[in-house]
Amino acid sequence: MHIHPGTCTDQSQPPSVPFPDLVADASGVVKQSVVSAAVPDGIPTGAYLNIHLAPMAELGAPTDVSFTPIACADIPAGTPTAGPVTLNAQAPARQDRTPQGTATLTYDSTQHTLGVEVKATGLQPDSGHAVHVHSGSCAAQGDVVYPVPDLQADGAGEATTTTTIDNVGTPPPATGWYVNVHMGPMSQILNGSTPTLLFAPILCGDVTE
Repeated sequence: MHIHPGTCTDQSQPPSVPFPDLVADASGVVKQSVVSAAVPDGIPTGAYLNIHLAPMAELGAPTDVSFTPIACADIPAGTPTAGPVTLNAQAPARQDRTPQGTATLTYDSTQHTLGVEVKATGLQPDSGHAVHVHSGSCAAQGDVVYPVPDLQADGAGEATTTTTIDNVGTPPPATGWYVNVHMGPMSQILNGSTPTLLFAPILCGDVTE
């Protein structure tokens, strides 16, 4: 995590204030306080806070996947140098693209099948993305319940994947499932049983009635 000069939409400058790494728990949640080294001029304005995909030791160059910003917030003009200031960080668009999508689950109680359709736009052209139905929620992520075939984006960054899952004894719960679209395809999101950087979700939606 760093503070950089510039804005979330103009991430061209190197960091001015580095922080110790943040560490998510098993559910993908971070609740942590970190302190930078001394900053004589205080909180800068004309700057933004950026959280990257990888820890500092693996960050790489700005063009590497590891450098990918996963959350960003501009520091408002007029912020006192001593603070406090609360920033609402959000996932920034990548290369002028903001992934968006829908997931539709349809349960057939007669055939005991679950149909899953996932549509997405704003993906990187010709990119592949693993998709799963998980237990938990987007805010507290859990294990895979059902895999879905990869989303394969076309040249415009649009993709659709559908599947029918057999032998599903009960319909989806009112709460407690979510659909996740990962940064990379299924063949690249795990190293053995360990998630790689490409496991990071780029789209997520809680399943509700």
